[in-house]
Amino acid sequence: MTIESKVQKVYWAPTRGRRYLNKWSAVRAEARAIIRKHCPDVKPCRCTPGYCGMCGDPGWSLDIDEPLRYSRYMRLLTNALMVTMK
Repeated sequence: MTIESKVQKVYWAPTRGRRYLNKWSAVRAEARAIIRKHCPDVKPCRCTPGYCGMCGDPGWSLDIDEPLRYSRYMRLLTNALMVTMK
């Protein structure tokens, strides 16, 4: 058995910075990266008495806190990216 090299078509997602073997995975990863770039997650507060007085801020994430908005953005972006693919 020998090792041989083969040429295979891959899809590059530039915002995500990765290669994918199928188009659908690349489009979904690119859409997710664009959404995260424009609506970044807010980390929860560490809440110590000397730091902020125990505010209890749970943080924020678009896909968890607003799932309908996130699914709408994903649907619109994936459709737009599929149309613009070469």
